[in-house]
Amino acid sequence: MLDHWVWSRYLSLSYYEHPPMIAWLIRGITLIGGNTETALEVGSQLLTISIIALTYTGTFRLYGAKAAVVTLLILCSMPYFTLGSIFLHITQPFLIFWVASLFLLIRFHQQPEKKWLLWIGIAAGFGALSKYIMLLFYIGLFLHLLIYRKTRKEILNPWIYAAGIISLAIFVPVLLWNSQHDWISFRHQLGRGTSGADFGEITLAFTLGHLLLFSPLWALMGGLGIWWVRDHLAHANRPESVITVLSIFPLLFFTLMSLNGSIADPHWANLAYLGIAVLLGNELLWRFQKKTLYAILALGIIINVGLTGTVVTHALNPLFDWMPYELKNYDYLKLRGLPESTIKTLRNNNERYFSAAQYKSHLSKILEPEEFKQYAELIQKTAMDVSADRLTRVLDWDKTGEQLQQLLVQKEMPQITYIVSREYQLSAALSFYLPYQPWPHSIERTARNLWSPITDVKKRGGIFVCELQECLGGIKDFYERFEMPLRYLGEVETRRKTRMIRNLQVYEFML
Repeated sequence: MLDHWVWSRYLSLSYYEHPPMIAWLIRGITLIGGNTETALEVGSQLLTISIIALTYTGTFRLYGAKAAVVTLLILCSMPYFTLGSIFLHITQPFLIFWVASLFLLIRFHQQPEKKWLLWIGIAAGFGALSKYIMLLFYIGLFLHLLIYRKTRKEILNPWIYAAGIISLAIFVPVLLWNSQHDWISFRHQLGRGTSGADFGEITLAFTLGHLLLFSPLWALMGGLGIWWVRDHLAHANRPESVITVLSIFPLLFFTLMSLNGSIADPHWANLAYLGIAVLLGNELLWRFQKKTLYAILALGIIINVGLTGTVVTHALNPLFDWMPYELKNYDYLKLRGLPESTIKTLRNNNERYFSAAQYKSHLSKILEPEEFKQYAELIQKTAMDVSADRLTRVLDWDKTGEQLQQLLVQKEMPQITYIVSREYQLSAALSFYLPYQPWPHSIERTARNLWSPITDVKKRGGIFVCELQECLGGIKDFYERFEMPLRYLGEVETRRKTRMIRNLQVYEFML
């Protein structure tokens, strides 16, 4: 969310990874509510409510009020639309335009008039300005026409292509930007989706992820729902056939891409589960008696509460210890006074462990009793890969920002212009929570730095920040990119009681 907030500070026709809609939207939200966490979170809730309300309205028009209420309850019992609504993200505006396009396409098949296709062109165009995968809507539209013999003639309907031209016209800003930047967005997305992982490596994670994110209950009921409407699937003009093809096709597409792609986020299955919710809103109503229907909906809500409660509880107070430990930053240990002989022992016996207890046991075996007593806690902190816990990443950034600002004031640097980190997320988050909101700069994703060209950063200066465990690699990357000396300023360590949330090493780069 904060990465996209940075984009909103530097308005552009498009950006490295995504189209510009999320940046434009956040800019509007912050103009009204200010650059505050509350404004972004309220904006996220309003967008999520808009998605649910639009889905409710479309279901109401198709199947009536009772079915729409069932669909509403299904959506509100999916963790994606409850816990997932906390953060403003790029998919929310996209889903609004996808849902609108889907119901407009249903309306076209029920009432074949050109005006519905033209409205689809507008909605799909703004959807493409939100996320590139809006292209899947048009592929699904043609796939649906090809499947049914009676609708194949519609492929020659000129108004479908007029809709495509309208979408393309709306999408022109992204094309212009990419033409000026060597088509970097399209090359990046294509590379990410077709390479980067061993065959099938992340498919299982993708599948389990979306089952948990959208509830295993609704995945199971969704499969039953498609079986229940199988007779309706034989008719192209039935809403069930449009919803099924347009919803299941993206799920199959992303599952196939996950077989060899470098990333497959579970939330990409959202299009399938939205369709499932619409189908089930009607089917559950008529296939089950009230008591059974209430029990199924109650079970969905209970599962949602259980899943979201587990996530929130684990984020605030981990239910089990699974944090990886591996020493990398030996320079920090040397700076903190560890003898060379102890460091040599650690280098010769460095392995990766996945809990504090295991790593502590390892240290007790390789260190002398006096060394263990004096240095074990410091060594364990240095070896702790805090960033591996994605839930920890969302905690106490406001506190970290206050601590960093206090350090900068102590070093007589209260207002800096740039903040550099290897990972773009780190500098973006710190930028938001520092009072003067310096511009972030990423070393690993240089194409993102539209707002902080390296020549300007080197001239005006700032700070370099790295996470404790990974700092040696980060410093090496900084020297290779900037060719400037660093001066150590100190560290920022954020804790919740005795638990370390993050430890950042802070450096000033010398002009």
